[in-house]
Amino acid sequence: MKRMVFRKPAANWHESLPHGNGKTAFTASGGRRVEKLWFNDAELWSGYPRDHDNPQSPEALVKARKQLAEGLAAEAEATVSANMSGDYSEAYMPLATVKIAVRAGLSRGYSRTLDFENGMLVTRDDKLKRKAFVSYPHDVAVYSAEGRSSFSLTVSGKSLMRHTVSVVNGIFTISGNAPDYAAPHYLRLKTSPIRYDEGKAAAFALALRAETDGAVKCAGNKLRISKATYVRLYAVTCTGFRGYASMPETDCGKILDEAIAALAAVKAPYEDIERAHIEDYRALYFNQSLTLAEGDGDVAALLKKARSGKPCAELIELLYDFGKYMTICGSRTSQPLNLQGQWNKEMRPPWSSNLTTNINAQMNYWGATRAGLEGCLTPFYEAVKEVAERGRRTAAVNYGARGFACNHNVDIWRNTSPVQGDPSYMYSPLCGAWLACEMFAHKRNCGKIDNDATRVISEAARFVLDYLWEYDGKLVTAPSTSPETAYTENGKRSSVGIASAYETAVVRETFANCLASGADEELKEEIRNALKRLAPYEKADNGLAEWSGGRMSAEKGHRHFSPLYGVYPGNSVKEGSEEFVWAKELFDYRLKYASSPIGWSAAWAICLAARFRDKEAAERTIASFTGRSVMNNLFDYHPPRYFQIDGNMGFIAGINELLIQESDGVITLLPACYELIGSGEMKGVVVNGAKIDFRWSNGKVNYVRADKPVKIKDVNFDVNFECVNAELV
Repeated sequence: MKRMVFRKPAANWHESLPHGNGKTAFTASGGRRVEKLWFNDAELWSGYPRDHDNPQSPEALVKARKQLAEGLAAEAEATVSANMSGDYSEAYMPLATVKIAVRAGLSRGYSRTLDFENGMLVTRDDKLKRKAFVSYPHDVAVYSAEGRSSFSLTVSGKSLMRHTVSVVNGIFTISGNAPDYAAPHYLRLKTSPIRYDEGKAAAFALALRAETDGAVKCAGNKLRISKATYVRLYAVTCTGFRGYASMPETDCGKILDEAIAALAAVKAPYEDIERAHIEDYRALYFNQSLTLAEGDGDVAALLKKARSGKPCAELIELLYDFGKYMTICGSRTSQPLNLQGQWNKEMRPPWSSNLTTNINAQMNYWGATRAGLEGCLTPFYEAVKEVAERGRRTAAVNYGARGFACNHNVDIWRNTSPVQGDPSYMYSPLCGAWLACEMFAHKRNCGKIDNDATRVISEAARFVLDYLWEYDGKLVTAPSTSPETAYTENGKRSSVGIASAYETAVVRETFANCLASGADEELKEEIRNALKRLAPYEKADNGLAEWSGGRMSAEKGHRHFSPLYGVYPGNSVKEGSEEFVWAKELFDYRLKYASSPIGWSAAWAICLAARFRDKEAAERTIASFTGRSVMNNLFDYHPPRYFQIDGNMGFIAGINELLIQESDGVITLLPACYELIGSGEMKGVVVNGAKIDFRWSNGKVNYVRADKPVKIKDVNFDVNFECVNAELV
């Protein structure tokens, strides 16, 4: 059975376990006497639609380019900082905390199990059995408790936002309004980091009712149930969100009525709700599977080994399955996964828990389609289309360009302009092109390059064409950044330069994807002409240069592997080229000096190690991830003590890449498989629209089957192997 097992309740939110259906979400503590459910709704954010585009930006763009041409990089950075920013994005809000106080007598034999096969939490002791899940078919959160004898429980709750708690006609409710503004956590504001002064932000509501054989009564603003042998709690959440471009509904009464009506619409018996949930969940989860080891899923024991430098295959498999589980729970309808998926307990969450598009939002989905989770990509595709729509204005106003632009922070209101702050992060206008490439890559992997993918990649290409600038007879990006880092020249620091390797790779990837799409021929001809003049990559002392002129990041072990985008997640820097050799040199250099346990960075390193076919680096980076980059509940870790889901999802992609890769229509099996994962089985992995099953032992493939004809490179096969529907080349 695929599961995570814990022998004690969560001590805090960072040890709780997540549940969701893509809109309503909560984490559960599994407390013996007091269960805490931290609720979220994917559509509950601070703020409302605003226009942060900057009409001063085109003039500043010309000035910054002139300064760069004159060798005045620090001055160009100052120009960008002072004249090309917008304002900060909004923040993802915590909806409410519901407490369930249980009285069932002294208990023994505690365990809580996150059951990956059925998509639910099961908590047991010798007195009670409890289950928790969020149903997608019935759109309701469910918490059930069954006792061997009668027990009592009390439901209470609160929100960190301005709110009201009430119990009317047996329905427990929490309702209120999100703030008009919530500043990023890193801004040290002396006054008003959270504001309610305009009254324009969305209303929200949670409605909960009990089904029981016990007695139910209202006790002030609490719901009390006594003398029960079973209790089923059903909860729904609603918000005033009405679309990214529309003002939200602010009337709490209306939203509360919506929540109560939605709760009343849940009429099915508990058994039917649970059955439908399991069937729906399994239809996604079992599309694909990975088997590396047998075990009992004891997370504490596995982490103890990993943290002592002894990672095991069972933990790798658990992390892979946990990432799949969270994708299904967090990305079905409504909004895409944000920095924390859909799970957040802070009013000012780390980096506003937004869609950070200079790596994190894309990494959230890197492994999804290979893992058979195409059905979970819809929110991401819809968000990218909305960004492309909103970003057309940013492209025109900020850059005088066609197509669409998007910078590094996107919220539910689809802010696409730069935020404030250091240009190393705030100025990144090719993030929109990266999003377009990510969408295109997933559509291609599923064999479904449709009109949406073609339209978005075409608009991204138009922006790139107009943003390119002629410098020394070549087309380059400028001002050009490499996410969140800088270089030093003549004693001066600058994050702004010319033709960063990251942006050059995004340009090449965007153009290649557009040429492979159904884009119009006129656009394709523009691209072909631009490619002839595009500046090449450059070599520096430590490998691939991060900017033109051999400039490198001042931070040797910087967490972002952005210059290596063309290797992964892109595919434009090919094995066998000199650029690939330079990229490997830079990768080795970064790893040599890397010291931070940041999870998403380690996950990216795993993916790159796989692309470089470097088994030793893969082993080291996986050992680092499992030993240093996950919390006690396997949440991805970001110092000092933040949860970011991107590392969990990037880990899925990394394992996929170690076991199966595709380039130019040819599949390679076990390209970077090392001893710890030297035997196993993968079923249903999706590559270019084909579903592939394969088994391996001692690093050699002994069975492979595809559901449609595929080409597989004739390497890493056992002497005696079975091959179905695959041509070895």
